[in-house]
Amino acid sequence: MKARANKPISNLLELENISFVRNGKKIIDGLSLQILKGESWAILGKNGSGKTTLLNIIYGLTWPTTGSVKIFGKEFGDFPIREIQKKIGILQSSHQEERIQKNLSVKEIIATGFFSSIGLYSKITRLQKSQIGKILKDHGLEKKLNENFSNLSSGEKKLVLLLRSIISNPEILILDEPLSSFDISAREKFSAILKKLRTKKKFTLLLVTHRVEEIPDFITHAALMKNGKILAKGKIGEVLTNENLSKTYSIGLEVIHSKGRFSLFPSNRNIR
Repeated sequence: MKARANKPISNLLELENISFVRNGKKIIDGLSLQILKGESWAILGKNGSGKTTLLNIIYGLTWPTTGSVKIFGKEFGDFPIREIQKKIGILQSSHQEERIQKNLSVKEIIATGFFSSIGLYSKITRLQKSQIGKILKDHGLEKKLNENFSNLSSGEKKLVLLLRSIISNPEILILDEPLSSFDISAREKFSAILKKLRTKKKFTLLLVTHRVEEIPDFITHAALMKNGKILAKGKIGEVLTNENLSKTYSIGLEVIHSKGRFSLFPSNRNIR
């Protein structure tokens, strides 16, 4: 009896040689990246390295100048982008807080996650109200249900936007520097909530940051970006090395890995 051939592994997300040019400047330059279902990626690099532009391309907010983007087995341009965005949760707190309708309540903010919209333009169904009430209760925010979003603390706003991004059970969750303004206590609380949500919902995760200390212990893979290119990518322990990080940040660095977390310290390492 013949053994069954192994099924080919398909990428959930596949970027092939993409570039993005703005005002004559290459923001993304010949970048390729493949991500499998269930993986958790940290994308690191200095400010201006192209990380947010890359996320905008993946989500369909920005189209690459050249190259191809394939997600869920479909290539961008061959289908309505809104159908794909419904399968992707995204948290870009500074961008979303600026553009979000100022008069919305916490309940209404989370409801926009069902429609992949910044504003609320559809009626919330009874089932959706029930789901929103449950997720707020699960995270100790049930008393904030009808409070105006703009009245929340910075930490509460980010948590509400996180709940908004996962309310429709996305297959991919994109987080753009969600921990940047947090102190260590708030950072660890947010990371614990994120870990719990991922264990429960099993989404593929893309976390953008420029600080290795912000990478939670459950992240499996990493990509390092500089000047719109990927310098290194793969399993996180193989990517976050002294040499790779020194090249990424253009300064001699030493990385310490302990209990699943990473820390960086300046060193006299020569950068090649």
